[in-house]
Amino acid sequence: MYRKNQEIELTIEDMSVDGEGIGHHEGMTFFVKGAVVGDEIVAGITKVKKNLCYARVVYIINKSPYRSTEKCPKAKPCGGCQLQALDYGKQLELKVSHVKNNLIRVGGFEESVIDEVTEPIIGMDEPFYYRNKLQIPVGINKVGDVVTGFYLSHSHDIVPIDKCYLSYPIMDEVLSVIKEWVVEERVSIYHRRGFKNDPGKASGREGEGILRHILIRYGASTGELMVCLIGNVKWNSAPLKLKEKFDNLANRLKDIEGMTSLVLNENCKNTNVILGDKTNLLWGKETITDYIGDIAFNISAKSFYQVNPVQTKKLYDKVAEYADLTGSENVWDLYCGIGTIGLYLSGKVKSVFGVEVVPKAIEDAKSNAKLNGIDNATFVVGKVEEIIPKAKAPRPDIVIVDPPRKGCDVNLINAILELEPERVIYVSCNPSTLARDLKTLCEEKYELKKLTPTDMFPQTGHVETVVLMSRRI
Repeated sequence: MYRKNQEIELTIEDMSVDGEGIGHHEGMTFFVKGAVVGDEIVAGITKVKKNLCYARVVYIINKSPYRSTEKCPKAKPCGGCQLQALDYGKQLELKVSHVKNNLIRVGGFEESVIDEVTEPIIGMDEPFYYRNKLQIPVGINKVGDVVTGFYLSHSHDIVPIDKCYLSYPIMDEVLSVIKEWVVEERVSIYHRRGFKNDPGKASGREGEGILRHILIRYGASTGELMVCLIGNVKWNSAPLKLKEKFDNLANRLKDIEGMTSLVLNENCKNTNVILGDKTNLLWGKETITDYIGDIAFNISAKSFYQVNPVQTKKLYDKVAEYADLTGSENVWDLYCGIGTIGLYLSGKVKSVFGVEVVPKAIEDAKSNAKLNGIDNATFVVGKVEEIIPKAKAPRPDIVIVDPPRKGCDVNLINAILELEPERVIYVSCNPSTLARDLKTLCEEKYELKKLTPTDMFPQTGHVETVVLMSRRI
């Protein structure tokens, strides 16, 4: 029987998607924070469950040959970079292994089949400085100082960070200007717990204070920058003094090269949801522009847009390769978001029909089609599984699905099986739900032909996968 604080020797054999080292001792599985594959360690048990234990590294007996020096000094406490202590080549191996293991274990595919269809993972030449979006909480620490950074892993405590090694460096400059403005203008901070909610006042109650989060977007191909401040305020009724403070911020920011937009998003609800419903333009334009290949996209504060522009183009090129387009195909782009995949392929197909449940995303998709002069793409708002049976669109030759982490709705899977498109291309951000959905599709009417893992999020445990399936004849 294992107990809390007990120390044992472990060899780390694998890693979880959360970056924990995995080892075994007398039949028990251990998840060890701070350990990497190949480490031989003494682990201290932190929690005991029926079939597994959690532990921490007490000390390393023999360091893994795959262990690397973390570039960021805050990598350990910050919850953003789970794999930064692991050599990048080994990170890629690990992600391929996660995809394959899920397809074998959850999907029920033979290992030989998965080995045969799996193509080399698409990695990055420079696996840092790739994020075009930063979403940063703002808070007050125990001594009353303003802090900006990222949440401690599995916590709402903020790890103060002035430089993020995953984002474009210009965004650190923008954040620095905003933080100086917050302190100098004595902008009140939204009060989450029992700490002071204002750097200049000694009192504050939960739910009071203005500034909650800072959102920064960057158009990598255009250099355009957007700042969105998320505030506990109704802008139309905000006091003149507060509006003057935001005018002062605009004056500070517009000196930064590429600054294009300053907006305020209203979120006055007691919720962990970051963005509210209404966004107000304070200076500049409501959107910034970025390109994927030759296709331009106008991006608002609330737009869903891939955060890694370099890998996004590689991912979409792989989708196009798997689609094997001749120009005569009718393509359905399901869970289409703002239409990025469908619009990217539109010049190579007969028609695109996109479906998405978020109304603002469909509004953006239509706007981006118009922006690019694309007239063969139609976008409809609604639940995919409800839209498909009554869709007024040409029957699809190819269906592309890019669902959220929970995977495809079972009714959508059934609808695809009824439609019987010649090819189905599945873009997945979750290997386990991918495996579940492929199992159903391939047990019924489809054959797994090719798959390519793609590293959209280096230094983290996440992996994207593009899969091609063909209808069995």
